[in-house]
Order: sequence, then structure tokens, then C-alpha cells
Amino acid sequence: MYWIIFISFVLFNYKIASKISNKHFEEIMILGFVIYSTSIILSGYILSEINQWNSRLLWCILPFLITSFFYYLFNRPRFISELSTRSAFKVTGSAIQSIYVVFKNLKSAEKIAFGIIFWSIVVISLIQYSVIFNTPPNEWDSMTGHLNRILYFLNQGSTKHLVGTNWNIDTYPKSFCSIQVYPFLMSGYNEHFFKLPNFGAFWLISFASYGVLKQLGAPYKTRLFISLIVILAPNIILQSTLTDTDIVLGAYLISLIYFLLSYFNTKKLLYLYVAGIVFSLALSHKITFVFSFIPLLILYVYILFKSFKFERIKYVKHLFISHSLSIIFLIFPTGYLANIKYYDHPIGPSIATKHQSVERAGSLVNLILQGSRNVLRYTFDLLNLDGLRNIQIVEEMQKNGKNLFKQMDRVLHLGLEKTTEFTIIPFDFNKRFEFYNGSPIFGTLLILMIIPSIILYLRKPKFVMSLFLLGFIFHFLALSFSAPYDPWKGRYMISSLLFLFPILTYWGDWFFYSNQSKFKNSLFIFGLFLVCASAISTLLFNVRALPFATYGAKSIFSLKRMEALTISRPDITKAYIKFDSIVPQNAIVALATINDDYEYPLWGKNFTRKLIPINPFNEGIQPVPRNAQYLFFDASVIRPLKNDIRLGTDFTITQRVIVRGEDYYLRKLN
Repeated sequence: MYWIIFISFVLFNYKIASKISNKHFEEIMILGFVIYSTSIILSGYILSEINQWNSRLLWCILPFLITSFFYYLFNRPRFISELSTRSAFKVTGSAIQSIYVVFKNLKSAEKIAFGIIFWSIVVISLIQYSVIFNTPPNEWDSMTGHLNRILYFLNQGSTKHLVGTNWNIDTYPKSFCSIQVYPFLMSGYNEHFFKLPNFGAFWLISFASYGVLKQLGAPYKTRLFISLIVILAPNIILQSTLTDTDIVLGAYLISLIYFLLSYFNTKKLLYLYVAGIVFSLALSHKITFVFSFIPLLILYVYILFKSFKFERIKYVKHLFISHSLSIIFLIFPTGYLANIKYYDHPIGPSIATKHQSVERAGSLVNLILQGSRNVLRYTFDLLNLDGLRNIQIVEEMQKNGKNLFKQMDRVLHLGLEKTTEFTIIPFDFNKRFEFYNGSPIFGTLLILMIIPSIILYLRKPKFVMSLFLLGFIFHFLALSFSAPYDPWKGRYMISSLLFLFPILTYWGDWFFYSNQSKFKNSLFIFGLFLVCASAISTLLFNVRALPFATYGAKSIFSLKRMEALTISRPDITKAYIKFDSIVPQNAIVALATINDDYEYPLWGKNFTRKLIPINPFNEGIQPVPRNAQYLFFDASVIRPLKNDIRLGTDFTITQRVIVRGEDYYLRKLN
């Protein structure tokens, strides 16, 4: 029954979107995504407030009511100037028919190009489906924080203040918890469905990219081509199968850009109010959305000054109302105000902000110096064949190519590798395997398509494209100056790419709408082939979810659940398997662990254990609760006693171990 309700709710949102949209397929997809996300997040806030966040029954009812309210609100004549009877099915059919007609009339080289993309996406979709629905989530942040805290919140029935072992359990914004928990609950606690929001965001980025290019006036073949190419960026393709949060933030961002451009072209208030909602969805989702503030301000100001004088007052008035209302209902409850209450800072405790935010730089002069180094570091990280680097021969070529950069660093005394004071993990020109494999960036898409597009842009610049290019630059600078360098932050550049991708229209127009030659066609198709190969290899060779045995490692499909969960920390696998074999599935376990310890696997395969953290972040060890039946602890936190069971962390494993596991013990209490 819950499955039927879940599917019905998804379809209900797109039905509502089709009623209030402009009746184009891409806008129905974008509006449906926004209404779905908003309804789920508001439901989560309400259910948390009444301590019913874990009630499957109320989750079946409340989102429908909120979506119905949006239909009632946006179906007013003030927002919809004309009504259409075209159904969503007719719109979808029309979109498919248009693609078929265009493809039938393509030139041979164009058919080859679209054929490569089509079959590449078919292969990618098969890999995505296999990984999403046959492997458990196993990302580091999910094991320590993101997914782990959802289970704590389900235990207490709300997302209210809860200090866990890892600092982000309580301090990260709470809106995405609802987005992830809804399909998890509706599927009967099936952990594979934690990944569903990311997979949906992957396709939404494609639809919204098409919509943005359409609003910018890009020709049909170009915008269709670019909207498929952009989702083949290694960082986007990898996150589509994970539970990290950046791809969903990217989906919010590209949706916001679409609605702003739609308002600019039509002056319909609907787009301005939905833009306000999406702005708050993004900020309620993750604080790194602030990197996009200046790029978005450029668009807001551009719309203001390009509007007629009598429209400017209307624009500013409704921009203020839409954003203010959405901030009140979507951002205030997400946790920033609670963080100020408990930690005197909207992000979290000072020990965390001083470690991984702008505060670590100290003085303004030092921030300028270290931030400038980060600009160069991230620039060199971008100039990598990510995705293809998973193939050994390409990696050898990559290393040889970086020798020139290393010499430049030494000769000019840039200190990119030697200076480490504003880095989480020191910079290395020859990026470690774990980083380029687990957190790739743009890869061949940048080198073979974006850079040539920028060269074409410089020959014939367009003002609007200049704004987007400027937006990318400001987003990139914000990433570099706002926090210490971290090679894992390639995932943050999903949002950077969404300001940069419109420049690809130059490359698309060069191929589709200028004089063709065998050389031009061969060059374009060869580059396209490498971009698609990069995307496929990103998934095929991701060590956290290998579809086939390689690198001397087993296929993820051949591993037992606990082995798959701890695949990035093989030294702790044996200890966690032993814990799981001893502790009953319904036991109450006290945890005396540290910030880096994986806690998600300890809940058990059915999520029926109850975990109680007794070493909460920055608060010190707490008494063991009387109802606890077992104590799982690190020897560095509690001194083991004679009868405690040593679980057996394998300290002999050092290869690809970024953070060593603790010496884990288990104590039977009752």
C-alpha cells in the first residue's frame, strides 16, 4: 500500500505541475520536482514539530495536502494568465515526436553524434540502476553523518536538537533529511531508496539545462545536445548513484536559473514566486549555496535593469515578497537558527568552523594569500582527465603532463604543495587515486569541449554568456577563499558547472549550424567519444561500487552487506562483521565512538537496533544508559576491561586507508 501511495504522490505532483506550467515537457518536470521537494520538506518540518517524523501514516497524508495547497495557490488568475487543456501525456508524446522528427532529418555526422550520446546514456543507465538498487550506500559522510542522523531522528520521532558523535548530525540543515527519509519509509526501510533523490536530481539537471538553454534562445539541436552532455560530467554522473547532497543542490540551482530566465522572458509572476521557493529550498539544503549568491545577484540585477521602468517596481516588490515568505517557511526551520541558539553560529560549533571554514585563514591578508593559492590548486585539479584517469595508461600520461606544473611551482615558489596551513588534505599535483576516483570534477568535458567553447566565445562574445561566465568565476573564487583546500570538494563544482555550461552552446552551434567538414566532424565526434567514455569509466571503475572485479578488488555485487558498507575502510571490516554476528538485531547499544567512526552499519540490516551515543561531539563521555544492553567503544575513549571482546581492527592494512580505524571493543552490559 505504501508503495502505491508513494508513486501516486509523485504522479500527483507532476499532474499539478502540468496544470500550472506553460505546457512544455521540461517545465512540467522542473515544476513537479520543485513542488514535490517543497511539500516533502514542509511535511517534515511539521511532523518533526509534533514528534511524528517517524509516522508512515502521516507521511502518507500530509504531503498530499500541501501539494493541493500549492495547486490552489498557483491556479489563481494572478499567476496563470491562460489555461490549457493539454495533458502531461500529450506534452510528453509531443516532445518524443519532435525528437524523432529532428533525428530523422539530421546529417550523417549529427546522427553519429547523437547516437554516441544515446547509447552511452543507455549503458550508463544500466550501470546506475544496478548500483542503486543492488548495493548499499557507503559514502564516508553518509556512514558518519547524513544517513546515520536520519536513523537517530527516526528513533526520537523528530529532527530536533540531537548531539551525536559526529558534529554534522545536529548542525547540518535538516531539510534534506525529509527528502531522503520519505522514499525510505514508503519502501519499508529499504536503504537503496536513500539514493533516489540523487538519481532524480541527475535527470532534473538535464531537463532544466534544456530549459535554461531554451530561455537563452539556443537552437533546438544545440540545446538538446548540451542538456545530455552536461550530465556526463564525472562529478555529476558519480553522484547520481550516491547519497551525497551536492547533486540535489545543483538541481535546485539550475531550476532557480530556469525560473529567473522564464520570468525575464514572460514577466509571469508564477516564475518569480517559484524562484523564491527554489532559492529557499537550496539554502535550506546546504550552506554552500552561498557560493552562488554573487552569481545569482548578477542575474537578479540583470533582470532589473533590462526591465522597463514601470516593471521594475513590480519586479522588486514581488521578488521581496516571494523570497521573504519562502525564507520564513523553508529556511528558518531547517536548523540555522537552532545552531545560533546552541552553538552561537549558524553553521555549527567553533571547533568545526575553525577547522574547515574561512576562519582558519586568520587575518584578511593571509586569507587573500592562501585563497589565491587555492585558486591555483583547484585550477590544476580541473585540468585533469578525471574519469579516464581510472585507466592506467591515461593516468601515466596525466602524471607526465603534471611534471611541468610541478616545476613551475618550484621555480616560482608558489608553495602549492609545501604550504598546508589552509588545507584539509595537502595539495598534490599527482592527485591521489582515492580523490580522482571518488571525487572527480569535469575531466574531458572541460578540456575537450568547454575550453574550445570559451575560445569561440572570445572570438564573438555575447553579453548574456559573459554574465554566466562571470558567475562561474565568482562561484569558483567563493569555493577557493571560503574554506581550506580539500581534494574531496570536486563535488562542490557541480554548481560551478551549472553557471559554465551555457558556454557550450558555442561548441554545439559550431558543429550543428556552421559549415561542416570531415576534419571538423571527426574532431567533434572524437571529443564526444572521449567525454562519453569518461562518464562510463567513472561508474565502471568507482572503487566504492565496482560492477566488475578490477584493481585486484571484488565486484560490489559479490560482497556481503557489511563488506560493502565499509569498503572505503577495509581495516575495520572484520571488526564490524564480528560486532554484527554477536549483537542481536533488536539490541540497545551504547556507542563510545569518535567523530570519524562509521555508525550507520551498526544499526543492523533491518535498522531495528537502537543506538545511543555517549561520547557526543565536543561534550565528553557521558554515563552509559541503564537500558543499554551492549557497549561498543574505542579503546581511545574507554579503557577496555578484562572480559571485553576485542573486535579486531586490522592494523596491518595501510593501502588506500585515509583515516585509520580505532581499536574497537564490545562489552555485554545486561
